[in-house]
Amino acid sequence: MRRKNILRGLLCTVVLLSAALVGAQEVSARETVLIAGNADLYPIESYDSRSDSYVGLLPELYRRVSECTDYDLVYLPYSKNTTQAQQAENRQADIISAFPAGTVDSAYLRRSELFCSLPASGKLQKICIGFTSALPEAQAEEIARALDGIGAAERLGILAVSVKDGGASLYRTRWLVTLAALGVMTLGTGVALGVLVRKKRAELKANALIDPRYGIGNDGYYLNCMETLIPAPLRSIVYVICIGCDTPSLERRFGEAEREEIFSRAAEYLRLDCGREEYLACVGRGMFALVCQCGSREAAQQRAEGLIRGLDGYLAGFRAEYAGAFRAGICSLSENPDCGAEAALYNARQGCAHAFRTETPCAFSTRGMIAESEQLERLRGSMSKAVEKGEFEPYFQFVVDRAGTVVGAEAVSRWQNPEEGLLKPSKYIDLMIRAGTITELDLYMLRCACVQLQTWKREGRGTLWLSCNFTRQSIADEKILARVREIVEQYDFTRDRLVVELTEDSYSRSSMTFPSHSRPAAWNCPAKRAW
Repeated sequence: MRRKNILRGLLCTVVLLSAALVGAQEVSARETVLIAGNADLYPIESYDSRSDSYVGLLPELYRRVSECTDYDLVYLPYSKNTTQAQQAENRQADIISAFPAGTVDSAYLRRSELFCSLPASGKLQKICIGFTSALPEAQAEEIARALDGIGAAERLGILAVSVKDGGASLYRTRWLVTLAALGVMTLGTGVALGVLVRKKRAELKANALIDPRYGIGNDGYYLNCMETLIPAPLRSIVYVICIGCDTPSLERRFGEAEREEIFSRAAEYLRLDCGREEYLACVGRGMFALVCQCGSREAAQQRAEGLIRGLDGYLAGFRAEYAGAFRAGICSLSENPDCGAEAALYNARQGCAHAFRTETPCAFSTRGMIAESEQLERLRGSMSKAVEKGEFEPYFQFVVDRAGTVVGAEAVSRWQNPEEGLLKPSKYIDLMIRAGTITELDLYMLRCACVQLQTWKREGRGTLWLSCNFTRQSIADEKILARVREIVEQYDFTRDRLVVELTEDSYSRSSMTFPSHSRPAAWNCPAKRAW
């Protein structure tokens, strides 16, 4: 008897596991369709905060459609700040549910289906559902047919139950069916487990595409739009616009909390400005991507410039200093035909970075710009040890009087990078300022100037003066005077022959400079006004 019980238990376990695996396999083969619900249209559809779910006639019909098709119809998370119209415009939902005719612009919907009539204020009110262009045509037709297959009498019966007791009987019926299923020890448990896993996966999939901070798509939503919603024939007119800001700069100016407020305001404006056939997503901290269709390169540039101008005006309404925080970069898929979603976003980001460097509202990404950005990334990784390794060399720009006699010189740096070759200051000064390593370079050049002045004095040229540059960041260092004194006191030269010049934080010097080890004592350089 005991052996029979053990065998029976083992058999039940095997059947349970088999059913669970079948349910899991069924889950993986199904697709999720996202629904934007109407929280206020009781009893057709409404949001129940106690159960954290939508209830009424339509949720029950969606459940039945899920059972007879290969799609999981799942509601997007409820939000007080996001309307159905916004979700339709932003293409966040596949189905816009339970809206009275005329309340959602039909231009945003692939089709609008008459669903039922409801007495309201003594009149019949048409209640519709709409399929957005985010849902492929074939899938929309299949779901529409499934809804039409539920007869009018059955719909009225479900509606009557909902009106009578707020849907409680409907959920009690589900509970009894579930209990009956649990009574079947084998197949029932496996099916229930499969349904639970399917529902959780569908909810996670829906939540995974939305940025909860701003109510718009996230980077996963952007990738999904680029890979599934853009037909190949339209790629030639598709542009990816990256709207970004200098996050560290904003945090230094306004603090972390105010910086996040700027991001939220920017997301709010971009969401409202997102047009038809456009997809908006947050793809990083203070970074947004807009996928749009434009008939020409000029039209794409006008769209990007209009976005930045409008965003500046919107942010300035909260605080004037917020204007100018964002720039835009544009990547054209027609100019980059082999460009995937991630590569297109990377290219657009390079255009955004270039717009910041050139102080323009927007910039197209080019191959040269991308190559330059990649070079800057390489330099950023190697510059921290460059001064310590002695890779910087002093170059002199001589100053002559009216008679052509050399009276002094200005010491400037050049980076002899092992991989990139000889680099001018315009390639690395800004990088070092942002990285906080510019002070070490300024002090290194000061030491080189002191060595040269000491050499000139010993050679009988002690009347020559030499200037070296210090950035504002270096001068602002409270320890800079002590470090300068420590360096200067190590060398023997007349102190008034050394000139310290305060420069702009970003500059590019003339290319007419010569290595200190290869020039004569005097050089016929262009005249320069003496200090």
